[in-house]
Amino acid sequence: MRVVFVGAGNLATRLSLEMRKSGMSIGQVYSHTSEHAKILADELGCGWTVIPEEIVEDADLYVFSLKDAVLQDVIARVKPNNGLWVHTAGSMPMDVFRGHAHRYGVLYPMQTFSKDCPVDFKEIPVFVEASTPDVLAQTEQLARSVSDRVEEMSTERRRRLHLAAVFACNF
Repeated sequence: MRVVFVGAGNLATRLSLEMRKSGMSIGQVYSHTSEHAKILADELGCGWTVIPEEIVEDADLYVFSLKDAVLQDVIARVKPNNGLWVHTAGSMPMDVFRGHAHRYGVLYPMQTFSKDCPVDFKEIPVFVEASTPDVLAQTEQLARSVSDRVEEMSTERRRRLHLAAVFACNF
């Protein structure tokens, strides 16, 4: 499976390294800053870009791991293609992809991440949601390649869980 990471922050770094370890090929990294894109791309041995319109169109999977405030804008700038598009946000609805992708969903690992701190992904709960039953099966399979704790969860339940996790983590 060829993967593109749209984002190069803490979660994107840890998840992309874990996906590569599980046998996936990371083909490209996008970040709005060239420094972040280049650092992660060099570690993964792949190409990078800072222009959403230059994201390759032939990957199997596009993982959007961006701040909530920029997610919709970047999605709108990526050229439509036949890949599976997933985001990793706890509080954003799956439907941010509607009108931009045919196959889409959510892959939400409930964990605080740091670029420099390796984690045991197999122990991290990953919550998934998808646009169709077929896409859900593919998204669950993808999640199980990195975690042993995978569960389907609706946007509303995921939003509440994310809020509770943020509150617990910060207070």
